[in-house]
Amino acid sequence: MKITRISTAVLEANFDWNLVKVETDEHITGYGEAFVGPGLTAVIRQFAGVLVGEDPTSFDRLLRRLRSRCVHASPGLTLHAIAGIESALLDVVGKKYKLPVWQILGGKYRDRVAIYADCHAGDALESIDPLLTPRTPEWMRTAGGDADRKAAVSLKHHGWDASETDALSPEAYGRRAREMAGRGFRILKFDVDVPTPYETDEYNRDLSQPEIEHMALLVAATREAVGKEIGLAIDCHWNYTPQAAIDLGRAIDRYKLMWFEDPVPPENIRAIGVVQRNMRTPVATGENHYYRLDFERLILEAGLRVLAPDVQKLGIWEGRKLADLAEMHHVNLTWHNISGPIGTMGGAHLCAATPNVIALEWHAASVPFFDALVKNARGPMIRDGKIEVPDAPGLGIELDEDEASKYRKPGEGFFE
Repeated sequence: MKITRISTAVLEANFDWNLVKVETDEHITGYGEAFVGPGLTAVIRQFAGVLVGEDPTSFDRLLRRLRSRCVHASPGLTLHAIAGIESALLDVVGKKYKLPVWQILGGKYRDRVAIYADCHAGDALESIDPLLTPRTPEWMRTAGGDADRKAAVSLKHHGWDASETDALSPEAYGRRAREMAGRGFRILKFDVDVPTPYETDEYNRDLSQPEIEHMALLVAATREAVGKEIGLAIDCHWNYTPQAAIDLGRAIDRYKLMWFEDPVPPENIRAIGVVQRNMRTPVATGENHYYRLDFERLILEAGLRVLAPDVQKLGIWEGRKLADLAEMHHVNLTWHNISGPIGTMGGAHLCAATPNVIALEWHAASVPFFDALVKNARGPMIRDGKIEVPDAPGLGIELDEDEASKYRKPGEGFFE
């Protein structure tokens, strides 16, 4: 079997959903999804020239070749592209040998994978482009029928900015927590690095005591809303100094969070360790780390007990290798994931085949067409806060290209 063609499509959702399609001379087609990045599809097209004519069943060797071709430009965007290609190759190989991806990874530990709902800041995230600029997707601008208009209103309604004070209030956080728990999710994550009435300096990464107290109120409201039975986590998106993060961490320790995500910038592993050693709540980071060596340092030097790598940055195959490394040190994984149904199902296969996983993230609660993209779906992918891992070959789902084309991004090809 040989690769004959690699192509891409980009859908405008809350983020860009970057889809990769690998075709072969045996008419087996595989799909994958890559993480967001400006110019990502151009990078994938460059890699296609290296892969066409190769045997996709040698995917580990092919991935090594791709990484060696861009060692001067890694990590980052090039590894996003490789992870998307890798997922599509695994889908092809699974279909070739009639194996689900979880079986290629060594078998499964669970039939259903726990999903945690990213609840953002008391509401869901508006649509943003690869440079994090808010946008109105083209399909919203041209919404035709009643269903399209309702979908557009749904996603627009879930946007927020600093002027929408109600969406950033403790009451709004509590409402959102109850809503998502009512949908069956047993783990919820909220952003606390949001505008407060006490903003001081935008650039010095500091937090005043009134800001910390306000952020603690947000956490308290979510805990009170759902009780002790629901797992909670918070995200700070790398915004603070170690001391500010420690002060905030100590203020929220009492609420028994599952993890405290990305409190300080990711590149300084020593600083992350300082934060962890000065609070009880587990600190989690990893979505901006790309190599097993980075994660080994997070475990050994920073003393982290929870890692949060991204499925579409690290890749499914590399992710399974990382899980073994973490398991050696009795460290758990909570997988970051902002993708559509193709990438989310890839993450579910990885989590099924991983003993030391806590949960897989879901970022798309406000995207009205998430489940519509799956061909012949027998209902929602996520039910009662879990994904049932399919036994069908490959990823076990197929993209409905006709449906997906309705949400294509202007200026990008659609598997062309």
